Amino acid sequence: MKNAKAIYKYIHDGEVGFMHYVIFEGTMVVLSKIESKKIDFVKQNGYLQVTQDLKGENYTKMKLSVVEEKDYVQKVYDYMLQTNNSYFQDGIEGLCALVFEK
Repeated sequence: MKNAKAIYKYIHDGEVGFMHYVIFEGTMVVLSKIESKKIDFVKQNGYLQVTQDLKGENYTKMKLSVVEEKDYVQKVYDYMLQTNNSYFQDGIEGLCALVFEK
């Protein structure tokens, strides 16, 4: 599966943002800063409202989990670098993984 244009628009608490995902070991994964409203929301609620229609407003509730385990985050980070899909370039300090549940 190709990662081109692998972007979700999300909304929570009235805030809209974008996140770039990759397919890593068969699962959609996003790297994010741990200290963010998005991560706090997912930790509290277990989901985000997302859409791949970046101009639309038709969101779907997607279950997500936050993974802070350094080995996993490092593997995802390395994979994103290898596939030229990395938003973050300065290592994994302060990052976590958002994993989409199947």
